Amino acid sequence: MKTIVLNTLEEAIAPELIGTLVKDGDVEVINTAGMKISGCMGCNQCWLKTPGICVIKDDYEIIIKKLVGAENVVLVSGTRFGFVDWHGKKIMDRILPMLCMYIEFREGLERHMMRYHPLNFGLLYKGDADQDLLEEWSRRVASNLAGQSLGVIKMKEA
Repeated sequence: MKTIVLNTLEEAIAPELIGTLVKDGDVEVINTAGMKISGCMGCNQCWLKTPGICVIKDDYEIIIKKLVGAENVVLVSGTRFGFVDWHGKKIMDRILPMLCMYIEFREGLERHMMRYHPLNFGLLYKGDADQDLLEEWSRRVASNLAGQSLGVIKMKEA
């Protein structure tokens, strides 16, 4: 299984920590802290004008191409105000080209159809946050990506 780990923190992530969410397979860590990644503009051009391709030309293009070949995505994020910080949120907002504008029912809810394939989602976080809220968010993100939640784990402070 191919797993893409999107690390938004300045520090490296210990491989054994990733192993708590993903038991086996090929794991690639992408450190996004030094990358130039803009926030999603909400223009929907990745659905309408350039299907599957974001019109923002920045370093996220590297990430989205790798996600097309992955089965799992793990976000590593700091927290702010009890939730994922703006770095993590910005990374997740830009995943929109993986989805289509068409809607289907999954788990009794309306969800966008996947453009390529389901993605499982996991979260490693640092700082103070509401664990239950993050677990629910992880389940919802995974459901939106037609996959399963890999879980949510709080990282120990150094």
